[in-house]
Amino acid sequence: MTLSGKRILITRSEEQAEELASLVRRAGGTPVLFPTIRLVPPDDCGPLDREIARLSSFDWVLFTSANAARFFCERAARLGRVSWPGGVHVASVGPGTTRELTSRGVPVRVTASRHTAEGLFEELQFAGIPGKRFLLPRAEEGREILPEAIARGGGEVVSVVVYRNGLAEKDDDAAMEIAANPPDVCTFASPSAFRNLFPLLGEDNAREMLSKSLVAAIGEVTAQAVKRRDFRVDIVPETYTLKAMVDAIAAFLSRPAGDPKP
Repeated sequence: MTLSGKRILITRSEEQAEELASLVRRAGGTPVLFPTIRLVPPDDCGPLDREIARLSSFDWVLFTSANAARFFCERAARLGRVSWPGGVHVASVGPGTTRELTSRGVPVRVTASRHTAEGLFEELQFAGIPGKRFLLPRAEEGREILPEAIARGGGEVVSVVVYRNGLAEKDDDAAMEIAANPPDVCTFASPSAFRNLFPLLGEDNAREMLSKSLVAAIGEVTAQAVKRRDFRVDIVPETYTLKAMVDAIAAFLSRPAGDPKP
């Protein structure tokens, strides 16, 4: 299964686009880079700084994305915390997040086998939740599923914003090229990446492009954001990783003409 001859739109932030672009190239496709989000720190870092200062008071720190791991570690280093406190365990939502943490010297005790907030909660249940304190560094618009589940299980959760998805800088030339020559597949790795497509590409151009291209969403949360605006989602991988999304796109495109959608 390959992406030979296929143009794949990548809407991840500029600093993160290369990982997905590389996967697309290895599969034989051509990445079309059009960042729609720009990752930035929160407007007020005070709450984050307070939790970093009292990091040793937590039993677990939970990372649900590589972005959260990166921004948290960078802020901690800026504040002078150079080593991870003993006795504070770390749980990660998936292998990409784990790689980000270990590359920064943070020991990861648990990596979820199912790469969702629900999957991470399942792993934590084995470790024990009642009476434990959990720190959840997260995006500004993170889901409430994990903190609510932990609270119901008898744990104490402190959520703190470590980054937000800002609007990327508009590239008029790239927007015109994409509108004139729609890609074969548009990929979205977050709800923000999809929503920001419209102001950057233009409402009419975005709608026309999406009507002509296949749409791939990395997971159900992103897929729901697409569907809420009444667009179809053609491809959602079973495992919510970039590689799984590329594999799912290749599998979808390799189906014989006329086969029903899986």
